[in-house]
Amino acid sequence: MPVKIKDIPGPSARPSPPKLLRWIAVLVCIVTIGILLMRLLGKYIDNDRFWWLAIGVPLGGWGIVASFFMSVFVLRHIRANAYDRRREQYILKQVRRGRRALQILSAECITAHTTDLRLTTIAESLQRNLNVLFPQTSWGGGDNIRHSRLPAAEGIPIASVVVTAFSALLQKISVSLLTLPADNPVAILLESSSSLPEAEIKTIWLQVWQKYGMEQPIEFVSGQGLEAVDRWLDYRINENTVLLVIALQIAPEEPDMTAEAVVGLLLGNQLTQKTLIPYALLHRPEASAMNANALQEGVLQAADWVPLSPNAIEHLWLSGINETSDARTSVFVVQGKPPLDHISQNVGLHDFNRYLGYPGCTAPWLAITAAAQLIRNTPAAHMIISGEQNSDVVWSTVISPHASLPQGE
Repeated sequence: MPVKIKDIPGPSARPSPPKLLRWIAVLVCIVTIGILLMRLLGKYIDNDRFWWLAIGVPLGGWGIVASFFMSVFVLRHIRANAYDRRREQYILKQVRRGRRALQILSAECITAHTTDLRLTTIAESLQRNLNVLFPQTSWGGGDNIRHSRLPAAEGIPIASVVVTAFSALLQKISVSLLTLPADNPVAILLESSSSLPEAEIKTIWLQVWQKYGMEQPIEFVSGQGLEAVDRWLDYRINENTVLLVIALQIAPEEPDMTAEAVVGLLLGNQLTQKTLIPYALLHRPEASAMNANALQEGVLQAADWVPLSPNAIEHLWLSGINETSDARTSVFVVQGKPPLDHISQNVGLHDFNRYLGYPGCTAPWLAITAAAQLIRNTPAAHMIISGEQNSDVVWSTVISPHASLPQGE
């Protein structure tokens, strides 16, 4: 569930302290009235009781009333102190929850850049904004459709391309998986945006998993995008289970201006996973609406969950932000404000829609993978702003170099 520190009520209202001069003035007035009254009645009262009635009784009554009000003030002050202590403890607990992070244990991807990797990796190609978005024939036979495609020979069935992609991913990710104990549970989040049915894609994945002889017990978890990470950080952060994210977009129904991509991410809980050394940390994502004010608030909160020093973010990844959406305009407004105002347009900004195409459900995972791989060679913080498929929600999250930082409970 979202962690909203700003929605927590403010400190308790403090009672105003008694005004000493006012109480002294009241005392002087009632004593004066007592003396005047006793002088009028003096012929009926002997001298011993005169001063007692003139001064003692007003002073005693004043003391009783003053003690009552002082007691009320002290009790209200004690109650306010107790509320503020509980509030501070709650805020501390929420901040610790907000600053939970997942370890990135393995990060692999396949894009159209795979055909030109003589001197660079896919992550470096994505960092350099290498354009692979060209007019070409689609899977459905449409001509001159601008999109990026995975390398595949003509006439190969889509299912075969999926098998090849899954095999390539698992071949690399299995190195990390096989290092884990054989009884270490693996939760699999499988997402796809393809003309192939999801059931068929799941079947293909299970066949490839069995082919590589993975012994860990598996479970498939439901969810979509970074919302699944947010939920995992809330409810499963203390488990030994690792989260394996597999996302692919191959042969989408409407290929125009899209990108084919396959991504595999192995994520571990920082409190329980001690076997593998992480590439980087995936911090709590922050959801926001498309308008600029909400997005700026989400970006600032995502950076605060790390937390980051000023100008610490060196790369901004835009993924899955539709060109015609309000989020596109909001992103460029936010980019001119801290903590993103120093990002270089030519070096630090990476907009998938401009040189790769719309990556569908792989949008956040592809950016996370690229950032994690780059961090291995050049430690730096990366901000990711991604759209959620079939939704108006925009997510902001930070990928940071791994450090032995305490994690929230």
